[in-house]
Amino acid sequence: MEVLLAPLARQISFEVPGEPISQGSGRPIRAGNGRLHVIADNPRLQPWRDAVTWHARQALDGRPPLEGAVAVELAFTFPRPRGHYGRRGLRPSAPASHAVRPDLDKLCRAVLDALVGAGVVRDDAQVAELHATKRYGERPGLIVVLRPLKG
Repeated sequence: MEVLLAPLARQISFEVPGEPISQGSGRPIRAGNGRLHVIADNPRLQPWRDAVTWHARQALDGRPPLEGAVAVELAFTFPRPRGHYGRRGLRPSAPASHAVRPDLDKLCRAVLDALVGAGVVRDDAQVAELHATKRYGERPGLIVVLRPLKG
């Protein structure tokens, strides 16, 4: 399947260093006015989301938000646990893919919410295509690429 992409001039890409944090579940709390608000149950989420927002704003560089449908690529990299290493370095049995928690969909939710907060897109409903991976690597972090879709 061939994807029609807009010119690369509108492509936005950036890297966020640090271990990715997932959105997790929300916890409802009642505000003073009686309304319910949902807050994240992971205290490490907000610093991660703030980092993604900061790097996204730097990459946007004062341009207006992307309009219409967008394609998003997210590549999450996690540090390997000590158990993946033996006396001679990386064990042959160590997996290449990160097939443990956090869930990929919850990682994506955290990033998409941060992209809206950064003003890169007006609404995460604009994401018509999403390609996301999680793997182990030497430098934990996230690589983000956004492209407007034609039509």
